[in-house]
Amino acid sequence: MQTTLSRKLHLGRSAQILALGLVLLAVTFLVACTDDETTPATQAPQPTAMPQATAMPQATAMPQATAMPQATADPTATPAMDAMTPPSSPLQLVATSNIVADWAEVIGGNRVEVFNMVPPGSDPHSFMPGARDVAQVADADLVFTVGLGLETEWLEDLVRNASADESKLIALGDGVDPLEFSEIHGDHDDDGDHMDADHDDHMDADHDDHGDLIGRLLIGDGEEGKISVIDLETGDVDQDHFDVGSRAGRIYSTASGRYAIAVSSDANLAHIFDGGIYMEAHGDHFDLVEGDIRSLDIDLSGDDPSHLYVGDEWATIFYDGSGKVVLINEHELEEHGDDYVPDSFNAGAQHGAAAPLEGDLFAVSTQHPDYASDPEMYRRPVGVDIRDVEGNVLYSATGCDQLHGDASNGHMAAFGCAGGVLAVEAHDGEYDHVFVPAPDGSPDDFRLTSVWGYHGLHHFFALGSEVGMYIVEPEDGEMEQFIPATDDLRPIQAHIGHGGETLLVVMSDGELRMYDAHDGDLLASKSDFLTTPVETGFWARPHLATAPDAIFITDSVGGEVLQLDAHDLEEVGHWDVDGTPTKIAFVGIVGDPEGGHDDHADDDHADEHMDAGHDDDHGHDHGPLDPHFWFDPNRVKIAVNEIATQLSAMDPEGAALYFQNAADYSQELDELHTWIQEQVKVIPQERRLLVTSHDTFAYFADVYGFEVIGLLIPSLAPDVEPSAEHLAEVVEVVREHNAPAVFSETTVSGRLPEAVARETGAVVVQLFADSLGEKGSPGGTYLGMVRTNVELIVEALR
Repeated sequence: MQTTLSRKLHLGRSAQILALGLVLLAVTFLVACTDDETTPATQAPQPTAMPQATAMPQATAMPQATAMPQATADPTATPAMDAMTPPSSPLQLVATSNIVADWAEVIGGNRVEVFNMVPPGSDPHSFMPGARDVAQVADADLVFTVGLGLETEWLEDLVRNASADESKLIALGDGVDPLEFSEIHGDHDDDGDHMDADHDDHMDADHDDHGDLIGRLLIGDGEEGKISVIDLETGDVDQDHFDVGSRAGRIYSTASGRYAIAVSSDANLAHIFDGGIYMEAHGDHFDLVEGDIRSLDIDLSGDDPSHLYVGDEWATIFYDGSGKVVLINEHELEEHGDDYVPDSFNAGAQHGAAAPLEGDLFAVSTQHPDYASDPEMYRRPVGVDIRDVEGNVLYSATGCDQLHGDASNGHMAAFGCAGGVLAVEAHDGEYDHVFVPAPDGSPDDFRLTSVWGYHGLHHFFALGSEVGMYIVEPEDGEMEQFIPATDDLRPIQAHIGHGGETLLVVMSDGELRMYDAHDGDLLASKSDFLTTPVETGFWARPHLATAPDAIFITDSVGGEVLQLDAHDLEEVGHWDVDGTPTKIAFVGIVGDPEGGHDDHADDDHADEHMDAGHDDDHGHDHGPLDPHFWFDPNRVKIAVNEIATQLSAMDPEGAALYFQNAADYSQELDELHTWIQEQVKVIPQERRLLVTSHDTFAYFADVYGFEVIGLLIPSLAPDVEPSAEHLAEVVEVVREHNAPAVFSETTVSGRLPEAVARETGAVVVQLFADSLGEKGSPGGTYLGMVRTNVELIVEALR
């Protein structure tokens, strides 16, 4: 995709360069005129008559090597920019990276308006554009991208959805002489050769003995408060192992696969189960732990806990009777165990819901304003608030009558309503919503009551028992029927499978259909395998759970749980379960514990289910060229000059300003480069070792004499979990080199660096990598980000 865009871009540059040449000739003539003492006093001032003292405040205040420059001044507030009267219609620019947005603001000054797509602190690898991004790209004069494959995963869809002219995409990385990716996995010895890690030495798991799946199934009874446990390694069924007080309305596993959460509304209880199977660091290796499954001693009692939602990092429980919303963070749960105390706030009593969004935000249903007058009549919510962890309302969206059913894909949450779907979005500190109406010709009582989404999918799936299943496209404001509902056959249950690649739909006659979740193509179907007549009611209908290469489905009428192959739906196993088996969840290892491939690994966003492993091209999801050129100020100079060139071609009247700003900024980049060289001199060469979260600092290492000896994630998808074997190798490398620090990143979880640090004694240092910090902070500008990083690196390694 990026190569195609770049070719189209270069084809259109000849005309731009010709126009630019004419502009520069005109500017040269005007400069000569301003130098003539006989120029009339009434002549309008020309751009070249601007003050010459245009160097940035940061550069003029650059301290000596022993001091850290302050990065608090606004890089756009130069005298040259202030002196230029802004045009009536500034150029509309879009940047696909907040780092690029910072450069564009500096070069463009007040002649441009820059829309930054990726908010500060967000990860561009897993970024998913929303409706607002599509609109901005559609209206933009220029779109500045990093290029070199960084945005390939989502840029093509964005441009297509925006119906944008690809020639206005400017890939800045194309001209910077990029580096090829290194082959660093944290597994090099002193001679640079790969170590032969013996899996038997690093793992206590015999894969042949355990089979393909290492985990357990929790099976909730549809009539009583019993939960049975199936051990997938032995095939044993522990009937009625837990008593949760009343039948469990929902049982879902958490993102890592270690825990499961169940809500028992009639008993006013919710429960967290530790599946007992997970990977644990021990010395220079990681062992497979296979302990007992148990219910954690965490008090989650409350008035009618009816709704449970599990996202990538957070799970939410909504207590209808009180309006209490409990927020469960899996990383904190793992750290504190039975002592964990979840966050909570109150949203008002209602039959409510809460769905996690990115950035520790939550989309929470809004109580009907007449609820107090008649709680039964007005128990359904009427809208959605976006709230933070403390419960503060940041944004409100109304217009969702009879709200029921919700799902999240990270940046957006969708809710079923009478007449359509309400979607709310949080992006870059700004919020928006859209109501997607039912298609023309839909019945007057059209209502969707269940919604499914997944991180990495742009669309949602929504189901109404009387109207069928629909694909909902919030960015287009449209939905279309996916599976119709007839008197004889209708969809009754759905589940987005392991990795987000497949959509599984159970029909009322017991047929199971498997679709491609991205394009809706039917992949496989299976009939006549459930006991008939199939129960279609909520408390006894078939329910689904998935694990790597496996689909599990409950047969409440037949008293069975079936395992199907995730590729062709062939039955590969079954277990007899007492009572009425309905709700189901898988807990255990969600990736290959030996670090092998997962057949669903094509989904870069399936972080909670993936094991990165060691693929043949070293996991370089962005292609052979490294896009992280911003860690070399010399290459940044090339990029900012390209920005000036492109702006000048679009806005010839501002050409002198753009090139002057680029020259001033280039001077600061030169000073930054010199300052970094002075700073790193205090680090002995043998200590210039970098162990980083992922392959981001190759340019910095190449220019300033460092060596990247280890990558915690051997893939450029920072959301993807590495294998236990790989982490053990990183621990060994850190120990072997006596590396004093492990460098984490602001956009990546600190869990892995902290685990390695615990085993090695190294300190964890958090750096900026793929994103700036908040505006006004030390890392809020490109210059400030680099300076902050250098100071932290020097302090850790000197």
